[in-house]
Amino acid sequence: MSSGFWASLLCTSAFFASAAQAESAKPMALSSEFQENTRMEKLVFSGESFRSSPDGMSKIRSNNDAEVYSSGERYFPVMLVETADFKALDSAFMFRLFNEEGFKENSVYGSVRDYYIESSGGKFKPTFDIYPVKLSQNFSNYNSESKFILSSIDVMVERADFKARASKYEKVIPFVILHPTSKEQASKINSGFFNHMYSLQYSAGKIYSKNGYSFNNYAFVSQKAENKPNATSTKDVAMLGAFIHEFSHVIGLVDLYSADANGYATIGPLPFDVMALGLRNGNGGYPPTFSAFEREAMGWLKPTELANTDSVYELKNLSEMQAYAVSNPNNKNEYFIIEYRPAVGFDSKLGSSSYSGKQGKNGVLIWYIDYDARAFASNDPNSNQSHQRVEVKTVLSKNQESFTGFEFVNNIDKAAIQGIYNIVFDGNDRVCFTVNRSKSLDKCPENKVVSSSSADLPHSSSSVAKSSSSAVAPKSSVAAASSSSKATDFANLPKAAHNVHLHVSHEKLAVEVPVTGQKTLRFYDALGNVVSTYMFKETFVSFDVSGRKRSVFAVLDVDGRRLLTKRIQFR
Repeated sequence: MSSGFWASLLCTSAFFASAAQAESAKPMALSSEFQENTRMEKLVFSGESFRSSPDGMSKIRSNNDAEVYSSGERYFPVMLVETADFKALDSAFMFRLFNEEGFKENSVYGSVRDYYIESSGGKFKPTFDIYPVKLSQNFSNYNSESKFILSSIDVMVERADFKARASKYEKVIPFVILHPTSKEQASKINSGFFNHMYSLQYSAGKIYSKNGYSFNNYAFVSQKAENKPNATSTKDVAMLGAFIHEFSHVIGLVDLYSADANGYATIGPLPFDVMALGLRNGNGGYPPTFSAFEREAMGWLKPTELANTDSVYELKNLSEMQAYAVSNPNNKNEYFIIEYRPAVGFDSKLGSSSYSGKQGKNGVLIWYIDYDARAFASNDPNSNQSHQRVEVKTVLSKNQESFTGFEFVNNIDKAAIQGIYNIVFDGNDRVCFTVNRSKSLDKCPENKVVSSSSADLPHSSSSVAKSSSSAVAPKSSVAAASSSSKATDFANLPKAAHNVHLHVSHEKLAVEVPVTGQKTLRFYDALGNVVSTYMFKETFVSFDVSGRKRSVFAVLDVDGRRLLTKRIQFR
């Protein structure tokens, strides 16, 4: 297969109807934009640019620059454009939305950077440099996409801060450009100004160079929320999910939604995937993290093929970068993926989407994948309603549920694994199951990280860390916790445990405990010794855990009452 630059094939976008349509009883219309977008993609398609890994698992991307800049610490310029008739949103706020660890304003779970660190298990850590760009003319005067973008680049490259940062960027710079109005208003000005990803070598006819800097792939996204064309308040910023969806195209992913004959988004893994309509989960503030399929395509995760044994299989939360596969023995590009997504973090709103159609739920997701290079290169692999190439077959959400559908649409052969049985959930950390129907399983095997009594050992005063100096918390949540004199509601502690989040990323431990009271978080090693203790009253804090490399057992108490026990792996 050719290893041509596949990203240039993706003139991509999430094409959604207005908020009024989203509130209607019928699924959301994609209108004519989707069909036009697909037509343009096919015009630039020039061959098979996708591949498979040597062992058969599918890679969505070809061996190109996209694979280089989706790992490690990477830097991307973001042009925050203002025109004579439309003001840009506050640049400091936009920098925080894109980069701040644990960003919680406007009802979002985290920043754009947080999303990619979480999805990659810390293997991809992007920084988005925000550059305000002011254009002298009205938006409507920029009557082509290339004129608008090239004019913006010309301003950006003259900035002293860009010149100081430019050495951190790629040789040919991928970028984000945020136009200063809503996507509906932009499309009225120019039908081509919808949210999308494209390449300057096609929209401008060349890879553009200015002052010695070269630019090509970009995400073109609105700054303002739907139907808020003249907004100036940061409360009216566009959906977090929209920024993430379009930039995910830049690093190599394709759209997984499609439309029926009436132009409505009815197929694809709609609420389960940010490359489908999952970008609208939680009103756009909780886009689901990349699936195991997408993480494998990025080179971040390697699914484990299930074997037909009497073993009890442990499947960890997807955040631990684990998944299983069941493959067609005669076609390794056709397979199922099994992943576990509890209702935590970005994945906690699968069942709450502003999309009016199908809602999701959390649990063990069984994905069906039928990878075909040309179907994916068209950026519409799910166009055939009767044969979805990427879909969630079912979600197992209760103990003892089973799935026995490991058969293949192509009917080339049967899988050696007939199904998974006896699902047992062990909190948000893991589930266990068997592949033998007759083997009984009532609970997950005991976790031997610590002894059964270690959680009750007294803590060492010498290991107490001060949270006041290291906490990075939204002011609203800190103020709410410190100003409240209400006693801890012990009756609701078991329920509150489901909303506690402990997340390690970028050498920081973010802790979210949505109840009042004195919190004590202790870490124990495998022998039951206290490693460290953190004490705090806030509902959200962040601690420096740099240098830690091992797995520990975390025990969280609130006013002396046990709320949560959890194993944490420091990377």
